[in-house]
Formats: sequence, structure tokens, C-alpha cells
Amino acid sequence: MPNILQVGTPNLNTENRNILNPQDPRQNATNPAINNPVDPTRVVRADGRDAGQDKSTQDALFSEVNYESNYGAFIKGLGEGQGLGSAIERLLYSDMSALRQAGDTEVGALIDKLLMTMRMDSPQDIMDFLQGQRELQARFSGMFFDKLRSALAQNPSESLRDAALAFLKSYNDYSSGAHLLQQLHSLTDDIEQLLLRSYRESFRELADAMNWGAANGDTMQNTNHLNSRLIPFLASYISRTHDYGAVREATMHLIFHAVRYQNGDIGRLMKLFGNMVSDRDFVRLFGEDGQMALRQLLEDGSREARQPMADFADGLSGLLLKGANGQAGLENVQQFYTIMNGMLINESVFMPLLHFIIPFQYEDKNVVSEMWVDPDSQKDSEDEARKLKVFLKFDIQSLGKFELVMTLQNHETKMQLFVPPSLLKKEKDIQADVADILKKNKIRFGQLMVRERVRDRRVDEVFPEIRQKERTINVRI
Repeated sequence: MPNILQVGTPNLNTENRNILNPQDPRQNATNPAINNPVDPTRVVRADGRDAGQDKSTQDALFSEVNYESNYGAFIKGLGEGQGLGSAIERLLYSDMSALRQAGDTEVGALIDKLLMTMRMDSPQDIMDFLQGQRELQARFSGMFFDKLRSALAQNPSESLRDAALAFLKSYNDYSSGAHLLQQLHSLTDDIEQLLLRSYRESFRELADAMNWGAANGDTMQNTNHLNSRLIPFLASYISRTHDYGAVREATMHLIFHAVRYQNGDIGRLMKLFGNMVSDRDFVRLFGEDGQMALRQLLEDGSREARQPMADFADGLSGLLLKGANGQAGLENVQQFYTIMNGMLINESVFMPLLHFIIPFQYEDKNVVSEMWVDPDSQKDSEDEARKLKVFLKFDIQSLGKFELVMTLQNHETKMQLFVPPSLLKKEKDIQADVADILKKNKIRFGQLMVRERVRDRRVDEVFPEIRQKERTINVRI
């Protein structure tokens, strides 16, 4: 029988002391090729190398990322996607005419609609546009959710914690109800094209029976139709045709959105809110204002209350989807995928910051801004007031690219403004203008530095706390 385990007798020659054992940890303490613990009796680096070996000053902070982990992949994608603002600028202001000539009238209509939502007539319009993005991003903001966070942070009863989490999940689906219904509509159109021709007419009849204009939160009729007719039809189709490819994948997406749409029913939301209100800890914090707080939430949670911002978001997403499918020209597909990937990276579950994209047209100038906000930045001590940190990138046509890093605390700000080289000589004028803007908004500035912009700053460079999660155990399956 062959010795497949390569078992051999030990070397009994004890006189030859100069033979090196390659498995002896003491002989490999300085070998950089060893990536496992080199000496189990001592606490050392895993590879036995000096921490400062072969590292430049710029890369010293970012070199220890494990890109095989989920979080490491996010950090890598965050660095690769830092050109998102430039890509959007090229798409919206440079390539629009070419896209119109692509021959797809639907794409042309989407472009015209999107451009209309980006035209600003006054500074107040710009503020409203930014406020609309904030409301869409920070959905769980306001006094109600601040009090609820305070209640959950005080180790409440298990019943209140479960009731609050169930309510928050339902509210999240309710506030996305109109968007979920739109996604369901798009999915049914896509599925129809994937079905065999003999099944399309029957499926179209079922899809047309949906109430696609249902009010937000009124989900009962559509949910019953989905569960009793439309989804069973697709399940039967897959079983008969053994189509386990695109049709089944699209059906799973349909079911996922249908479950969320059903969970956002207004009746269910009211019931879960009632369960939370009946808890004594909730009454102690909110008093008799619970019902009023709910009414305000229902108004704020509906996308129809933010229609201008919803039009922009839906227009941009619709254009990106058409472009990624090649309807704006096959030569532009990669550009659309680049933008979509950059936007998804900034909406990752690992991203602890609010991310805003603010393209607009004002006074015949095209502007693309990208902003990251940490609404609760790190403080030097727990006794200090809340600290806000903002990183803003913006590109003004005919002027160039700017970057702004700002912290705000107790109505006092510290700012670093990086400007194009052509504006560096106007440093004093810029400082005076910025000071006037801050004064009008009742904000003092403790420090204002104007410097030349020589390179793009990474988000994780301005917000180094993003990388703190590298210290945790993180694996990719």
C-alpha cells in the first residue's frame, strides 16, 4: 500500500546540529513569507515583520485592509468610487445631447424631465432641494425618533423594545410604499417580456388588475391580488416550464417587494403603534402627544409630501436603469454602471455617513455637488455639545473643483476650503464672503483656512472613523 500520508521515521542523528528545521518557529521569526503566528509563546505580529516596513507616509493609514472581507471590499469600493461626482457631471452636462441623439424617445423624455427638476431660480430653491435630499436620507429623524432612541437606550422593558422595533420596520416600509409599488409595476413589465408568448396575455390581465395608483398605505387590495392570483400564476409557470433562470429570479424580487409593500399597510402600522403606546415607558416619555406624533409621522413618511425631490430621485434612477440596459447607447453602458456602483457603495450598510448628490443649474452655471455628513461626529469629551462634520465636493462650471471640510459645534464652525489655483490669490475676499454668509445664518467661525486644491481627498481620509470597523472580525462567505 503506498504511503499516501508520507509518514516516515524520525531522524535519529542527533549529532548534526546545523540542519535547520523549516517548521521551527524560531528559524522563521524574520521570514516575511510566513503569514501565521510565528511563536505561540509570545504576542507578536502575525507575519513577523516590522509595522513600518515598506510603507509610504500616504499609505501608512490605509495599508492594513483585508480586501477579502466584506468590509475591506467596501473600503476598496469607496476609494474606487470617489469619482462619482465627475461621472455624474459628464452624464448630465456633457453627454446629454449625445444621449438625446441615441434615438430612444423614452430616454429623451426622461432626460428632459430630469433637467426640469434641476433648474433652480433662487437660493431658496437650492435649499429646498437639499432639504428634500436630507428628508429622504434621514428618514428616522425628528423629535419623535430622538425620544424613541432615548427610550431604547435606557434599557427598556422587552415588550417596549420589541414593539418599537416592529413599528420601525413597518414605518420604514410604509414610507417607501409608493416606491415599492412602482418597483412592483416595473417588475411585472419585465417578467411579461421573459415569459413564453403563450403565457403573456394571461399574465398581462393579472398585472392590469393591480391598482397601480393606490394611495400610500392602502395595500390590502393589491396584497390580496398578489398573494392569491399573480404570485401563484408565476409559481405554476416556473413549475410547468422548469424556467429556473431569469423568470424565477425576477419572481423572487417581486415577492421580496410584495412582502415589504404588505408590511407597510396603514392598518398594520396603526396597530403596532397602539402596542407601543400602551407601554408605560412610552407614556412616560411622550405623555399624551403620542397620537399627534403619529399623525405627523404619517404626513412626513409619505413620499407624496416630497414630490419635487421624489421626481428628481425617480428621474435619475429611471435614467440610470435605461442607460445600464443599453437604451442610451451601448457605448455608454459602462458609464451608467460606474455611477450606479458609486451610488450603491455610498448607500452601503457599512457607510455611517449621510450621502447627498446635489446637481443643479443656477444663473446659467452647471453645478454638481457631493456631500457626506456625520450628524454625530466624535467629540473630545462626553460633556461637549453635539458635533457635526461635513465634507463637501462641488464643481462649478468655468471655475473648477472645490472641497470643503467643516465642523459645527455650539453655533461655531471650523472650516478648511480648498479652491482651484486660479482663486488662491483671492483668499481674503473668499474669507470675507464666507464670514458674511455664516454671520447671516448666526454661525461664528473659529477658524477659516483657504488652501489650494491639489488632489481629491478620500472620504475615509476626512472621516477616519470609517476604518474603525477593521478591528472587528469580518469574513466573506
